[in-house]
Amino acid sequence: MKDNNGVIRTKKALKHALISLLNEKQLREITIKEIVSTAGYTRGTFYAHYQYKEDLLDEIIIDTIDGFVLAFKEPYEGKREQYDIRFLTYSTVKIFNYVSENNEAFSLFYKRENMGFQEKLMEAISIIYNEEFDFLFPGVPDHINREIVINQNAFTLLGLLSYWIKSNYKYSAQYMTEQTLEIARLNHINK
Repeated sequence: MKDNNGVIRTKKALKHALISLLNEKQLREITIKEIVSTAGYTRGTFYAHYQYKEDLLDEIIIDTIDGFVLAFKEPYEGKREQYDIRFLTYSTVKIFNYVSENNEAFSLFYKRENMGFQEKLMEAISIIYNEEFDFLFPGVPDHINREIVINQNAFTLLGLLSYWIKSNYKYSAQYMTEQTLEIARLNHINK
């Protein structure tokens, strides 16, 4: 267990170091030596976990998106029978809290659009909507194109996140959640 905690701590420090350095310069300009120096580790430690700095960046992107997916699903995971959008609260919806808690990574990925993060996040959101379609979009008539419903909703969420991140988190996570829930309830009522 101690070894696992050490690995987690080491990887977290390396990830934080790379994100910090990426705020100052391009990936191609960053050396492994800079990453380990910033993180307070040795090159040997880096190579025990990663072969290339691109592997570290890929893991940061994957971990960030995986965490987002978990935060997205948390309100209804294992509670499908009780799930009703009308009764969701700020404390049950976690995506804005997750983005806020990981704002350094999200801000970087939205500032540096060439990293492919937004496309991967869009794909992850679309997969959730596709897998959970009947649950998340109950009552959609058969003549409505499922793919269009999924893309409209995925782009809406991605656009809202983009607005919030690019506004430098102008509003709190709680406010963003409350507003999103109110809009969702309005859409639910107007069906």
